[in-house]
Amino acid sequence: MIRNSAILLNWRNLSLVCGVLAVGGCSAGHPPTATVAQAELAVQEAEQSKAPEYAAGELNMAREKFDRAKRAMDAEEYDRARRLAEEALVDAQLAETKAETESTRNTAQELRKTINSLRGEAERQSRNDY
Repeated sequence: MIRNSAILLNWRNLSLVCGVLAVGGCSAGHPPTATVAQAELAVQEAEQSKAPEYAAGELNMAREKFDRAKRAMDAEEYDRARRLAEEALVDAQLAETKAETESTRNTAQELRKTINSLRGEAERQSRNDY
């Protein structure tokens, strides 16, 4: 009976160790190189857009998260690296979109000013014609 208890205890310990190793192995996973590369490309594209001018805060957050993702990759913290790279990708896309929106808004405002100026000139011209 004591022998059976010892065998059962060894099996429990073995299964516990295997479970811990399996969970640890899953969290280590594979390096998220594609995700990190996508984030890097998104940050570069945002830097080349009007984001530095119109969405500097969002762009800086994207850069910072991308840098942290690279450091996590170096430390082989792949889950953390993946999460940070995904966040950097979204922040870079947000920065680029926000910059495009602001640039378009400014262009529209300039067009409105030009249209109003032309209207005023046309109205003055039509009064002078009568």
